[in-house]
Amino acid sequence: MTFFNNYIYGSNEYLVRLYLIVSSLITFGLITLYSISSDPLSINSSFMRQLIFIIFSLFVFFILNQINVKTIHDNSTLIYIFSFLLCSVPFFLTPVENTYRWIDFGFFYIQPGEYLKCATIILIAKYLSNHQLEVKESYIVFIPILIALLSSFLVLNQPDLGTAVIIFAPVLPMMLWAGVSGFTLFLLIAPVITIIAASNNMIFNIWGVLMFIIFLAFQGRLLNRILIYFANIFTGLLFPFFWNDFLNGYQRQRFIDFLNPDLDPMGSSYHIIQSITAIGSGGLFGKGWGQGSQTQLKFLPVQESDFILSVIAEEFGFFGIAIIMFLFFMLIKTLLDIAFKSSDYFSSLVIIGLTSILFSHIFVNSAMTIGLMPVKGLPTPFVSAGGSFMLLCFIILSLVTNFSKN
Repeated sequence: MTFFNNYIYGSNEYLVRLYLIVSSLITFGLITLYSISSDPLSINSSFMRQLIFIIFSLFVFFILNQINVKTIHDNSTLIYIFSFLLCSVPFFLTPVENTYRWIDFGFFYIQPGEYLKCATIILIAKYLSNHQLEVKESYIVFIPILIALLSSFLVLNQPDLGTAVIIFAPVLPMMLWAGVSGFTLFLLIAPVITIIAASNNMIFNIWGVLMFIIFLAFQGRLLNRILIYFANIFTGLLFPFFWNDFLNGYQRQRFIDFLNPDLDPMGSSYHIIQSITAIGSGGLFGKGWGQGSQTQLKFLPVQESDFILSVIAEEFGFFGIAIIMFLFFMLIKTLLDIAFKSSDYFSSLVIIGLTSILFSHIFVNSAMTIGLMPVKGLPTPFVSAGGSFMLLCFIILSLVTNFSKN
């Protein structure tokens, strides 16, 4: 009874809300996985494996929840080094699917890159909280950027572009939360947007005009702003390098499929087309649990993880997807509420970083399933099948629970 009181009645209202939201998402995910599993009660089915990982993740959640926030803060560098080394282990093992992302434990695989996300956030939060009085200085951005680049570079060489992007995603929100100048942050992201915009002349021209207006709006010497503006424009010349040397062949193909799915409908565009078909066939209330043709007949690939939202849309329709999106909205809102209420600077920074990770996964996965973004192997938090990512979600939940005590 004491244990139950500790985690439910003893928690603040935000944590109770958070646990209810997470429980609802997990339940929705398990119902969906049961529906698409050929033999749900088999130990090898996605449903049973997910159930096992949830139980194991709960066990890890309760253990991590006993660790003091100060212990995490003081040992953040060691946590990062350990996670970085763990993420390097796959390079010395036999590749899985021609990549070095996983460590094979026989019965299951783990993807250590998932846990490097948390370790990177904790170390950046420590640096920003220790230099709280210096956040208005431009040089404060270099160490967080360097930490994120180091982590992203390691993961990118596995190769795993999706995880590398997600590792970098929390950096700007964390620095904005810390009080770093908005113009400084804009200078960081402008070259990246310029390189991507250079892939299309019209988009590049629109971005050039928009960037010119933004540079004029900020304070500072006019000559300096003009020089920085043209320096950003010229970074567009790096697009051929980005396309030919930075991206792998299959990553380039995903961008091509995203721009024109009809080029190879039975090949590289198959995932997107089947996903959109499944979503469209669901209608308002769906075809019913276990009745989806695209999912039950296995036309939709990777439906238990990357495209599980497409399964929900086909079987439960717009109504089911609306419920899931509302739960995701409440999840992000609750996490932000906890960050706002936190009286500890380090804790609030970590929670903002962790929230950014979950939001990035939700945004990219949702956009991917309806063809608004290229296909990336990024699962949906607490819903998609996947042991490594489910464990990461519970680690995030335990850290938020721990830090919300402040």
